[in-house]
Amino acid sequence: MIEAQTYKKLGEFTLNAEIKEKGIICITGKNGSGKTTFLRTISGFLKIDKGYIKLNNDEITNLPPEKRDIVLVNQESYIPNFKVDAHILWGAKLKKLKIEEDEIRQAKDLLEINFDGKVGKLSLGQKEKVALLTAIFSKPKLILVDEAFSNINNKEIFMQNFFELTKKYEIEVIFTTQDEKDANLANSHLTMNNGKLIKNV
Repeated sequence: MIEAQTYKKLGEFTLNAEIKEKGIICITGKNGSGKTTFLRTISGFLKIDKGYIKLNNDEITNLPPEKRDIVLVNQESYIPNFKVDAHILWGAKLKKLKIEEDEIRQAKDLLEINFDGKVGKLSLGQKEKVALLTAIFSKPKLILVDEAFSNINNKEIFMQNFFELTKKYEIEVIFTTQDEKDANLANSHLTMNNGKLIKNV
């Protein structure tokens, strides 16, 4: 469960967004509406001016990003010089988590990560796949996906399989998109409009 009231003024733009949702959460909205800013406040990379952020009823408002047990994935969330398998386990290694070989193989098969080599040399969609599985194997409480499904081939099937894995590991997800159809895969759908979140019923 993510519960937050986030207020942040950035020049002419004001984020004033509230959320109380759980499971798979989709946020749609135009470029510049505040989606990325909101995710950055939840992850801790942007400090709010006022308000609060709670994750599973734990207050995390003043915690630094590395203490929140949240992973933020965008289209640039990869380490170019890492090979695919090393990258996938990078977050798990930082947290000293043991991931079994069968677990790795099954997840790679499910997400069709059937390629190797340095991540920096992969296609945009392949980079996104690697970054997203890296996030899952970090086993955080929450993954924030900032339009990082957009370059993946057969996106809908990939997203279904990705959410199957996050449910298996009991990880909640907030993802942003400009494609309204993506919201069909979510438990709840909100729209960001000029810094405010509106729930779609």
